[in-house]
Amino acid sequence: MPVVDPQRLQRVIPGFAESDVPYRRLTLNQCNCNRLEALLGLGKGPDAQAVPVGAALRLSEKGAISSVVLATEALGVVQINAEIPKSQSGAPPVRSLTKGLAGVLANPHCVLVGVGMPRIVLLLRHQLEVDCAGVDLPTIFSDLAEKGLPSPGDVVQEVLSARADQFKVNALWHHQTNDDLCLRAWLSACVGTRAYKRLAMSAKLRTRYLPAAHLQCLAVTAMNIELLEVKKPTHMENEFSDVQTRQDGSLVLHNARFQNRVRKSQQTRVEINGGAMIARPFRAVGRKTQLQFLKGSRVPVGDIKTVRVLGREEPTSSELARNEFFSNLLHGTTVLDNSDFIRLVWFSSGKRVKAKKAAQNEQFSSLNRSQRVVATAMIENKEPLVIVHGPPGTGKTTTIAAALDYWQVYLQPVWVIAQSNVGVKNIARSIIKRDIKFKLIVSKEFHFEWHEHLYAGPVEDTLIRSEEFFNRDFDPVHRIGDVQIVLCTLAMLSNPMLSLTGMFKHRPMQHLVVDEASQIDTSEFMHLFDRFEDLRKVCMFGDPKQLPPFGKEHASKMKTIFDFPHLKDRAYFLDTQYRMPVPLGDFISGAVYKSKLASVHDITGRECIRAIDVRKGKEDSVDTSWRNVEEARTVVNLVKHYYQKLDFCIITPYDAQRATIRDLLKAANLTAASDKVYNVDSYQGHEAPYVIVSAVRTTTPRFLSLDNRVNVMLTRCQRGMILVTQRTFAHGGGKNTLLGKLVKQWEDADDPAEGLWVDAMEVADRRANLPGAPGKFGRR
Repeated sequence: MPVVDPQRLQRVIPGFAESDVPYRRLTLNQCNCNRLEALLGLGKGPDAQAVPVGAALRLSEKGAISSVVLATEALGVVQINAEIPKSQSGAPPVRSLTKGLAGVLANPHCVLVGVGMPRIVLLLRHQLEVDCAGVDLPTIFSDLAEKGLPSPGDVVQEVLSARADQFKVNALWHHQTNDDLCLRAWLSACVGTRAYKRLAMSAKLRTRYLPAAHLQCLAVTAMNIELLEVKKPTHMENEFSDVQTRQDGSLVLHNARFQNRVRKSQQTRVEINGGAMIARPFRAVGRKTQLQFLKGSRVPVGDIKTVRVLGREEPTSSELARNEFFSNLLHGTTVLDNSDFIRLVWFSSGKRVKAKKAAQNEQFSSLNRSQRVVATAMIENKEPLVIVHGPPGTGKTTTIAAALDYWQVYLQPVWVIAQSNVGVKNIARSIIKRDIKFKLIVSKEFHFEWHEHLYAGPVEDTLIRSEEFFNRDFDPVHRIGDVQIVLCTLAMLSNPMLSLTGMFKHRPMQHLVVDEASQIDTSEFMHLFDRFEDLRKVCMFGDPKQLPPFGKEHASKMKTIFDFPHLKDRAYFLDTQYRMPVPLGDFISGAVYKSKLASVHDITGRECIRAIDVRKGKEDSVDTSWRNVEEARTVVNLVKHYYQKLDFCIITPYDAQRATIRDLLKAANLTAASDKVYNVDSYQGHEAPYVIVSAVRTTTPRFLSLDNRVNVMLTRCQRGMILVTQRTFAHGGGKNTLLGKLVKQWEDADDPAEGLWVDAMEVADRRANLPGAPGKFGRR
């Protein structure tokens, strides 16, 4: 009889299994109820004992359940191929195919156990039409964790064997091979069996509590979460500037870049020099991470060349809160449609009455008409949910600031959030100019030693750093005073310390303003809408024509607030942009916004854009990214000869190109400029007078075929933009991209001024005249 890989099990928990673990593989058609019950040792009748059955699922890339694994400690593992044939004439219905499996899981003595059980039971019910009862193991061992929930490794080590390798146990939940599925199901069954008393006393997760519409909604969310989980990286290359040794033998790593810093974690490991040494990151403050030696050879700090983080970090506060909300729904202790906003977004198709008159309030006199209409809708009580589509440069934060000014005067509490810390900071810098009082909550991890410069000046006086919540004498009444407006990230709202310290009692969640809403999966609001009973107004700003939510390409059914059909007609449109020169604004209006976007700007000539032809450029793959060294060298020449004394930024679609440009700038003693190089995914919401774009691609467009992201790249400039690309690419593989269409429109213009294209050699020799920066011979 086949068995689960005994060597893999031995590496995960040395000496635990006394014998091989039997393994059987079935199709749905082979899942006769009596056969499955026998394989799992499930009895019948009132005297039969409940059996903990470990459960694990695997989804296809489109989100369909492709494999179900069930296991018991005594009888081993059963893996079921759960792929449902495409519907066709004469094909049996889903319920007929899953009848045997449904019968087993409906057995009152079958209790599914595992990790992520709320999602498992939702997916089984929705896709295979199988009702079941389950227990999420980490929740019944919550006492093992200082905060949040314990990892699978924590639970296995506590219940099964102190010799269990926590890191390797956790890794079983990071991969989707048959061995990973089988081992995590069997270990879950072993935990459930040996912690039977805890299991028996725990509340069971049951899908039968939920109406069909609620199941559909939650199951799609569960599917999206699972698809994103699978795509989370299990390793990350770190960039560091120094490593030091402490007297106690630990290492202090000086992180060079916030995005790939080594964070404190019980669940990750740090691999040095390709595995020569393994360490655990047990403390992190600012740019420094302290590493504890675990195994391997101690590498002298001067010989450390590479640092890689392995594994995945602990769940965030938002993830934990969402999981708890799902659990409460499946326990039957709450219902999904308690909140007016949940009903409005997910279970309503009603139409709204639009505000027809622009506001006459004194606070709104400086706004344009479309902004005044939006500000009016925000402060009036007619619409509980206001959705605003704001293209680049249309004054989203200006409009938000006007409404905040009104609410401030009438002493109405408002929480203003964005997906990113930078988005929150941008709002803060805008509203502080209008004499609006606010407090900005920022995490210490983001602020200290990393981004303190972003808050320099008046904004610094508004800060509340997250570690203040842990001070026993923290008093929100004293710390906030009479300020009505609080700014923070979306994730911060799920931080339990905000409730524990009384922040929401002092400033109730009555008005919620969301910026960057087009980058947020709307399901992330579900538990928040349920939690904040005082909430009566939600205003969401974003642009569905710019960056989508992270992971959208892997979870296609993910929805932002702009994706709900019954809400699309409700959205207001900010119709005038002030950032870009008129010709660029007009192009973007026609190509992206159906010619609905007007432009107001003092630059009206086409010389605001130039394209640099890097004829020798060649794209090269670097891991999963791309770079173009010749383009990077041309960018360095642009900075060195033209833009280093001006206010500019550099944007590229690929992180490998970002790193290449940064390194070449440093090598050219242009260190200050190296801090102005960005991947496009981190630059939405920013702007600069002059923008240098490095397109990278020379054959097929790949990333450049995604209009949302290219739209961000092309709409950041206030005075001028320089496109570093290849002419043959713009006319060939890239001609149908937004970049290619921009090039064609400039080439076809009646008044091409000096012409769009400049050869890269002219840039190197300083002979080219560029936006805001004439060459050495000046403009003719």
